[in-house]
Amino acid sequence: MDNKKQMRAALVITVIVLLQHPVTSAQNEAVGEAEAAAEILALSDEYNAEGIFENLAELRERPVLINSGDEEEIARLFFLTDFQVKVLADYVARNGPVVTIYEIALLPGFDRNTVMLAAPYLSLDVLPEGSAGRGGTTTVIATASARLPSGDTDETAVRASLRLRHKGASFSYGLTAENDPGEPFGFRDTQGADFVSGHLMYERKGAVSRIIAGDYSLRFGEGLVYSSNGWQGSRLIAPSFMTGRTVISPYVSTEENNFFRGVGCVLGTMTSGLIVFVSSNAIDARKVRDPNDSSEYISNLVKGGLHDTESGKSASNCLTESIAGFHLSTGKDMIRGGITASFTHFSLPFSAGASGAETVYDFSGNKLFNLGFDLKAGTGKILLFSEAAWSFPGSGALTGGIRAAPAGRVTLNLTGRLYAPDYYTFHANSYRSGSSVSNEYGIAGNVHVEAARHLFLSAGADIYRIPWLRYRSSAPSTGSSVELRGEYMPRDGLNLRLVYLASEREYDVEGDNRGVAPSRRDKREQLTAMLVFSPSETVRSTTRAGYCSLNGGEERGYMLCQDLVLSFRTVPVRVWFRYALYSTDSYASRLYAWENDMLYGFSVPAMYGEGSRNTLMVSWKPLRSLELRAKYSVSMREEDQGNEIARDVRVQGKIVF
Repeated sequence: MDNKKQMRAALVITVIVLLQHPVTSAQNEAVGEAEAAAEILALSDEYNAEGIFENLAELRERPVLINSGDEEEIARLFFLTDFQVKVLADYVARNGPVVTIYEIALLPGFDRNTVMLAAPYLSLDVLPEGSAGRGGTTTVIATASARLPSGDTDETAVRASLRLRHKGASFSYGLTAENDPGEPFGFRDTQGADFVSGHLMYERKGAVSRIIAGDYSLRFGEGLVYSSNGWQGSRLIAPSFMTGRTVISPYVSTEENNFFRGVGCVLGTMTSGLIVFVSSNAIDARKVRDPNDSSEYISNLVKGGLHDTESGKSASNCLTESIAGFHLSTGKDMIRGGITASFTHFSLPFSAGASGAETVYDFSGNKLFNLGFDLKAGTGKILLFSEAAWSFPGSGALTGGIRAAPAGRVTLNLTGRLYAPDYYTFHANSYRSGSSVSNEYGIAGNVHVEAARHLFLSAGADIYRIPWLRYRSSAPSTGSSVELRGEYMPRDGLNLRLVYLASEREYDVEGDNRGVAPSRRDKREQLTAMLVFSPSETVRSTTRAGYCSLNGGEERGYMLCQDLVLSFRTVPVRVWFRYALYSTDSYASRLYAWENDMLYGFSVPAMYGEGSRNTLMVSWKPLRSLELRAKYSVSMREEDQGNEIARDVRVQGKIVF
């Protein structure tokens, strides 16, 4: 059966599924932001989705107890601003527990988009005083995934991870260990797990409110100097372009390079106090030897954390990054500001290693000083935010914006950015179109409107200029992106969403070019329709259809995807099923669709060529403290030599005590 016939058959099956009324129960899936990240991934090869998926998984696994009224607890919703955290905490303290999430939407600084974004990750439970207990709770999650042998290889690639997290009243600790496929695990000829991360944290109200020893992450100001939060990267129709609250928190991700290893402490509070931190961490980098004097230098950092090849092994932990710094914050409810300063020393110097215009602004040397000033001000109707930062050597960066709610059903956001080509920072994350906070000028804005009852519209646009050379651009270039989204929710259990995405940017024309290469504007457009239908409390059906077009039809791609989620009243079992068909002209016109996966895991496979993908995942919870998951997926793509088949198996166990 060819792909077109398969798509017609899948459409018929989808209609049949939607007409059924099974007697089984499914909970609401926390997929909104994961799907948004997948949409961003479709438009930007430079977007790193791993961080945001793991942040969302952490919240999904341990929902935020907003009725605690504790600002630090509420601030775990990393997409909330300082003002929103304060408003929600004060509301609970004055009026008692929140009864429904729609209550939050009426508070100053909140709107329906923010509340629906937070809904899957919060709990309205009211815990009695002292319920945390002296011992706290401990969670252990072990996961293993394997790519089974296929026609072109007999090898089985296995990825394994272990997560341990203990949360007590004052003390908490955690341990994360991971091996990627091809990385050996053992204690005789290897060092055990390829990546091991751990932390010990003390927190208490007082002069010293938090101390973290081990691995931690930072987020200050608008992210121009430090932000480990992938949320702030490229979300065009986010409820706000403002960063979340200033925070130093335990690091629990498996991303192997973007974190700090040492000690950090908070004197006072996060919003009015002093955060001091020191770190010394070995990271992956490409080491090169100078042929003239045999000295060693770093040509570039290496991301991804894979050490299964000779090149990957040689880059592993070969550069030590040592950092010392502080963040000082102060202010009142309507205005808050902060100062960030840090000094970084690398064990080996950076050097461009090549001549040419593209390397003029590359960082060189082994010392870096960063300084930043941030400011937030406003009330519920209007919020202003800004940050200015400088690097020495180098120059500066500036970002700022406004969030306004001129009417009860309208929210506006606007932000601008000026990132100099020679602004240097290695842990920044502020709104941008590229992979780093440098070499970019731009302005972005969005609007969210409740146009009618149950009908919600959002629109966003970003226009930017790249003032210096960048990958695939041998001259200054420009670009833009647009996102339009409509969502209709006439009743509980029925949701129709339509999303249009477009990005356009100048790239060099490929060929034998002499001098500055001529450029062309590459445009990618994508249209996605999604229907979510829950005919009863026990079943959830999600149907997606996607279309992609490159440069007005030079290439096209199509996708049809059906998901079904079932759970049962009589047995503690939950089942996820997916069947997807796709047809694209090449990898450039690929399409993405987020799919359910293991706890703390994510799967956003790139669908390209002619093929299909099937997945089946089962969860069994025989006890409240025990959950077992298993997932099996098969992808088939048509090739000239025959069908290419890839099979994956994932298993996971979780225990809480």
